[in-house]
Amino acid sequence: MRRFATPGLFFALLLSCATTSREEPAQVPASASECPTHKLDFTQETGCRNDGSVEFCLPTGDEALLARVRQITSTSLQSGASRGRVGCNIPEETLYFFPTGDTECVSRHGALTPAAWATLCRIAELPVIRKITPTWYE
Repeated sequence: MRRFATPGLFFALLLSCATTSREEPAQVPASASECPTHKLDFTQETGCRNDGSVEFCLPTGDEALLARVRQITSTSLQSGASRGRVGCNIPEETLYFFPTGDTECVSRHGALTPAAWATLCRIAELPVIRKITPTWYE
């Protein structure tokens, strides 16, 4: 009986591998080496040590790029009018804030959740992103 159970199990396993999903695979970096960490002024473990957000610059008026970034994020981005800590080149660039609240952080001033880290890595992968840095209000 055992001799027949193994081929059946093997066949079922092969069938499950052969199915394809219609959903796009999540674009989550598999490791830190795939995330452009040189563009991030923090690590996943220190990602929530800030005053409620991290910030980056986008070219002003590039609505298609902004829509693409908003599609990457599951949170709402806020824009600012200053250069920010990241040093946007006003008026050619606009400052944007990615919130680091309860859903993005495992604890207050703690680590970013894996999903928030993956999102910031995906934003950092965009060629126009020079730097993502913590927001500190002074």
